[in-house]
Amino acid sequence: MTNIHPTAIINKGAELGKDVLVGPYCVIGENVKIGDKTKLHAGVVINGHTTIGKNNEIYSYAVIGNPGQDRNYKNEKSFVEIGDNNILRESVTVNKGTGEGSKTIVGDGCFFFAVSHVGHNVKVGNGVTLVNGAGLAGFVEVEEKAFVSAYCPVHQFCKIGKMAIIGLCSPIEKDVPPFTMGAGNPFKIYGLNKVGLERNNVPADSKAALKNMYRIFFRSGLNTTQALTRIKEELNDPYVMHFVKFVEGSKRGIYKC
Repeated sequence: MTNIHPTAIINKGAELGKDVLVGPYCVIGENVKIGDKTKLHAGVVINGHTTIGKNNEIYSYAVIGNPGQDRNYKNEKSFVEIGDNNILRESVTVNKGTGEGSKTIVGDGCFFFAVSHVGHNVKVGNGVTLVNGAGLAGFVEVEEKAFVSAYCPVHQFCKIGKMAIIGLCSPIEKDVPPFTMGAGNPFKIYGLNKVGLERNNVPADSKAALKNMYRIFFRSGLNTTQALTRIKEELNDPYVMHFVKFVEGSKRGIYKC
């Protein structure tokens, strides 16, 4: 049974699923849709054309669906789409897209710690973790199961690869390759994210292939084109091919050691 605190303000146009819990002083706008068994703690604000899936838990003072912090925003109709089984802690912000019909998208099973920020037109994959104060600027893309540590600002249009981990207080201005770990200011890659590979049950053969890939790409002295050519010739592995595709599609350049 849906349970709405009497102090909550919910527009008549909003759609709430089954067994939704809305805490004290929440504000839910006209074009908001919230899926079954999602829980809103006290003081959550959800605006705009925002769709939130099932079994999410959103903590106090999170604000979702406001316009992006973007001078180009012209009050156009844009969207936020959040999947299932996410946790958004206190004071998380998720902005809607800039541009008519544009979207900010969050997948399933993400965990956003307190005061983390998802900017306009961002795409976040499944299982992503943003630690306290991490900030994703506009048009950033974060692939599945990436981990962004506390107080890391990610520059607009950057991409963070699958299962990559970014260390504490590291400003990101280029693309972070999949399966790697790095930190610092300036940011540097220090190795493969071995713990992440283990936790995500990457097969032993693929871990060995990624180790060889890392040696060729980061340690051989070859330039990017030469390294990718050699990797494609020598290593036939789906994880390695994901790395190759990511690097070939990079527009801001790839961090190296």
